[in-house]
Amino acid sequence: MFMTSGIAVVFIVVEYLIGALIGAATAALIYRSRTTAIRAIRAALVAGLAFVFGSGLAGWADSHAAFYNGRRMDIVPWGEDLRFRNFIAENGVLISVALSIGASALVNLCSRNPNKST
Repeated sequence: MFMTSGIAVVFIVVEYLIGALIGAATAALIYRSRTTAIRAIRAALVAGLAFVFGSGLAGWADSHAAFYNGRRMDIVPWGEDLRFRNFIAENGVLISVALSIGASALVNLCSRNPNKST
């Protein structure tokens, strides 16, 4: 595939926005009526970064794949074991979504409820 730096930036921004949407939705599901704009924005920012990181991790693992007759090899002829990298490459979307949900759930873990008087 022909890739220029402009297309790469567009892909990164789209992935960040997808992660931000997942993070905002996760914050809204977790906090329901206690969701504030600050919590949603904080969760969206961190979840977007986590999604981009997961996509980068999957891209790295996919770029180190070895193929033989159109199939991924688990052990390459020079002795390297690629089973873990193949798992990451094949489940890249799932890993990115899980990282995004986990990051958005953890970012507001210690935040206090502004409506609660202590």
